[in-house]
Amino acid sequence: MNISVITVNRNNLSGLRKTVESVRTQRVKPYEFIVIDGASTDGSSALLQEYSSLITYSVSEPDKGIYNAMNKGVAAAKGEYCIFMNSGDCFCNDDAIRLLSETGATQDIICGNAVILEDVPRRKQPPKEITLNFLYNQSLCHQSVLIRTSLLRAEPYDESLKIVADRKFFLKALVFSNCSYKAVDIDVANYDITGYSAKNRFASEQEWEKVLRDTLPERILTDYGRSVSGVLYGTSPYERMFLEIGRRKYRKPVYRMVRSFLSFLSVFRKSAGFVNVFPKSETSGR
Repeated sequence: MNISVITVNRNNLSGLRKTVESVRTQRVKPYEFIVIDGASTDGSSALLQEYSSLITYSVSEPDKGIYNAMNKGVAAAKGEYCIFMNSGDCFCNDDAIRLLSETGATQDIICGNAVILEDVPRRKQPPKEITLNFLYNQSLCHQSVLIRTSLLRAEPYDESLKIVADRKFFLKALVFSNCSYKAVDIDVANYDITGYSAKNRFASEQEWEKVLRDTLPERILTDYGRSVSGVLYGTSPYERMFLEIGRRKYRKPVYRMVRSFLSFLSVFRKSAGFVNVFPKSETSGR
């Protein structure tokens, strides 16, 4: 299995060094190591020169954002599979690439475990089977996913998005294109919860809601808007009203509180056997 490790970076010298060291210490080296730097001014270019013997291909030039840089990395990749280890990300042990290479998996998307770096680290395992309901509410951790390079070229990341283009990619590839998928019980990457997307959950959820509205047919939106987790669209005019109050007037704190309350309410009424506590909506909430 030929694996291209792709790292994108912009003015994150300490994070880039951490990532490069993580690749350097792999007992089985990746087929190639690609670094796309967004014209950093913090010494990142000098670091790339320092590790030039390890890095197969690198460039330092202005880009249009993280997903534009990731697409550049894919365009340069020659491996059969790509894995994104962006600056600050790292493999969770020195055998990650070796273990991935020895799985014998040939699916389009191969996902291992991510170790969530909290006060007490925990392991996030991918689902054995991918469903629309899973992708609607969460996503695969891209640091622990091998993606067939030809698939990434056929379905590039949406550069108009700032946070959730990887989620949109998985939705389109696994649902609309019905790509093959396999979960493997291998610890691949550490997931740092201080990263941009983790620190901007509110903005991430707003952007994801827009992706769902633009991508899914209306009848599917209506059905999954009644899902027990999230309740992005609400199941009644009252619920949507509460969500809008939380989003627009009081923003993050009330929004989180309202979402938690509606999730609890949805679970409660299902367990209690109630189908509709509130009047049924006549629209999808779009």
